[in-house]
Amino acid sequence: MRFVALCIPVVAFCRVAAAEPQKVQEIVADLPGPVEFEAPETLQAMEEGVVLLDLSIAPDLEPSLINADGSAAGLEGCEFGAVETDTVMVETGSNHVILEVLMGDPDAHAANLLSCNYAPALISDDGFGHMTRLKGCFMAHSISIPTAVHWRLHPLPAAACGFGD
Repeated sequence: MRFVALCIPVVAFCRVAAAEPQKVQEIVADLPGPVEFEAPETLQAMEEGVVLLDLSIAPDLEPSLINADGSAAGLEGCEFGAVETDTVMVETGSNHVILEVLMGDPDAHAANLLSCNYAPALISDDGFGHMTRLKGCFMAHSISIPTAVHWRLHPLPAAACGFGD
């Protein structure tokens, strides 16, 4: 009888804990950040778990792309609009924070988007005025490497970040 009395509160606690939604970290940043050679504070404070990411990336830190076949690509000559790729390697402005973002299948991960956006303030002799935007819902995992942290973000359905049903 004592065993049953102890099990009921434990089962009830486990059900409540399982029903609690995972905390969603909102990571919004402009790259490069305000301090030279440092990642923005929001990226430095990121923790493992669900992340709603929204990065605006200036042309001088333009990300590298990795396609499904493993070939590397860039955003040279980027038309304004969505960019299809499998993995985005983001320079954060710091050698101590590495960001690798797996985009996922567009149908299953509709919140995730890499795009080239028109930014007239960035028009120059060398550039046509674009800002790269990377946003979406991801599960963040940190990989500790000497003198740095390598963040690998895996795609999650939009619902994991509170979008949709």
